[in-house]
Amino acid sequence: MSLEEELARQQAVLAALQQGWPAIHTARLQTDAAGLRAYQVNARATAQRVLLAHFPTVAAMLGDEALGMLAILLWKQSPPSSGDLGQWGGGLPDLIGTRAELTDWPWLADCARLDWARHLCERAADAQQDHGSLHRLGDSAPRSLRLHLQPCVQVITSPWPLAALWAAHQLPESAQAAAAETALQSGQGMRATVVWRSPWQLQMSEISAQDGHWMQLLLEASQHDGADVSLGSLLNHAPAGFDFSAWLTTAVMQGWLWRITTTTE
Repeated sequence: MSLEEELARQQAVLAALQQGWPAIHTARLQTDAAGLRAYQVNARATAQRVLLAHFPTVAAMLGDEALGMLAILLWKQSPPSSGDLGQWGGGLPDLIGTRAELTDWPWLADCARLDWARHLCERAADAQQDHGSLHRLGDSAPRSLRLHLQPCVQVITSPWPLAALWAAHQLPESAQAAAAETALQSGQGMRATVVWRSPWQLQMSEISAQDGHWMQLLLEASQHDGADVSLGSLLNHAPAGFDFSAWLTTAVMQGWLWRITTTTE
C-alpha cells in the first residue's frame, strides 16, 4: 500500500463521515441563543482536542479531520458524564465498529482500544511491587490466595498485530503506510498486548493469547470482591496450554504482578 493510496482512503472516509455532518450540525445548532451556540461550538472543539490526545494512532491512520468528525459523533451519542475529560473517549472503539465507511480498516477499532489502554495506563495510580508477598505461593494453598496485577496494567486481545501497527505510526508520516502494511502481512492469529509502566515510562509487549486470557481473568477478578476469585478457582478456568509458572516468572520480572494477598484480607 503506497502513501498515496493510504491518503486516498483517508479522504474517502472523511467524505463519508462528512455526509452525515449537515444533519448533526442542524440538530446541534438549531437555536438562536448565542450563548448556547457558543457552548456547542466549544464542546465540538473540546471533543476533537480530547480524542486527538487520547487516540494518536487512530489520528495517524485516519487523519485529524476524520477523527474530529468521529469525536463530534461520540460527543453527541455519549457526552461526558464527568468534568474530568480524561475519563471520556472510551466509547470510540465501539463507535468505529458501527461505521460502514471504516470497514477498510478492520483493525482500527482494536488499534483504538490499544490507544485507550495506553491512556488508562498513564492515568493509573502508582503501586510499589510487594516482593515479600510472593512467599505466600510457597506456604498457602491456591484456594486461599488472590493475585493482584499493578493498577496500570491493561491487556488487549486481538487478531491484529496491534503493537506493530502502533510502532508503525510512530515513524515519520512518509514511512507509516509501508510499515503498517508490513505489520499486517506478518500474519494474523489471536494474540494479546499488555501495557504497563516501568517504572514511570509506558511499556508494551505482545504475549500469547493464553497469557492474555489469563491476565484478563485476573483483571476481571479484581472487580468482583464477592465472587470466588481465588488463585485456585481462576486456575480452573485458565485456557488450555497456559503455563502458570512461566507466566509468573515473567509477571514478576516485568513488574505486572503487584502483590499476593489471602482471600481473608
